[in-house]
Formats: sequence, structure tokens, C-alpha cells
Amino acid sequence: MRKSSICAMCLLAAAILAATWVYAVDPKTATPTRVYIKDTEPHSVAVMVHQGPYADLPTVITKLAGEISRGGYSQAGPIMALFISNPETTPQKDLKWQVMIPVAYPGQIGQIADDKLGFQLLDKLHVAYIYHIGPYEKIGETYKILFNWAAANKYKIESFPVETYWSDPAKTPADKQVTEIWIPIEEKPASARVK
Repeated sequence: MRKSSICAMCLLAAAILAATWVYAVDPKTATPTRVYIKDTEPHSVAVMVHQGPYADLPTVITKLAGEISRGGYSQAGPIMALFISNPETTPQKDLKWQVMIPVAYPGQIGQIADDKLGFQLLDKLHVAYIYHIGPYEKIGETYKILFNWAAANKYKIESFPVETYWSDPAKTPADKQVTEIWIPIEEKPASARVK
């Protein structure tokens, strides 16, 4: 099967799953600059770890989707990415990140080599999240809002940011594309929570 066919199938599956995936706030009605808090559900995910520029994201998504399809696994949620390196301090060629696709019945969970299919359990997380609505090239502005909110409200960031892609870029105009950004944060006692 050609790469373009696999990519088209991957994007179609992501669009269908995005329509049925459970979320705390509907991306279609979310306020783009508002930060929300939720607890995520644990997910089994197919994973491909990669080192290199974020411009490689579509290629890695296509490769992972192809591996999932060839392995006979069922996609069970929208495409996600976890970003380990800070793009403001890390050279593009050294950026470490991974693409994750929730799967219904994963293979063996364990250590994952770069650019190879692997499986992980994405644990339950307590996250602050925000929706970026618009072209991906401007997502840095939305990250600033989220990180500034966490600092202003004295939340400790517990882990790396995660993005969930709710839109099919082949069918959605750039100004209407929806990306959900999570940052795992510490849980505060009710008396210390921001209202």
C-alpha cells in the first residue's frame, strides 16, 4: 500500500475517532484562551519515539499508522504526541518526542527503540489543558498561555506536554484545526485550588 493511502486512512481514522472520543470540554465549543483541568483515563497506546525536527511529525504519524495497520491493531482514539525536548533550547536535530495512537488491544508493553513500533500504558494524569484553534505554526502562542497560567496559579508541572490532534488537516482549513495541549500538573488540595 502506498504511503499516501496509509496517511489518508490514518487521517480518516483520526477524524472518525475524534468524533467519538470522550473529552471533558467539547473542542468545538471551547474558549481558545481558557485553561481547563481534568483527570485523564489510562490508555494503551502504540508509540513511535523519534529524534529530529517537529517537521518530521507527519512522516512519523504515517509510519506508526502503517505499523498499527500491518500489525492488525485497532485504533481507539485520536493521534497524540508527547514532547520531551524544549524546542527553545534544543537544536532541531536533537529534539526528542514520540507519537502515540491509542489502541484497543496492544502488543507487548515495554522498552521502545527509536523509530520502531512499541506499546505503552499512558497512565491516568491530572492535567491543565487548553485548545489551540488555528494553524499549527502558531501553537507556541497557546503554549505560552498554558505555561503562564500554570506559573500564575502556582502549579508544579509534573511531566512533558502532550498534544491531541482533533482535526484532519487534509479536510480542515488551517484556521479551524483543533489541537488539545496537556501539561501534567500536581494535584492541589481543594482548599488550595484556584476558582
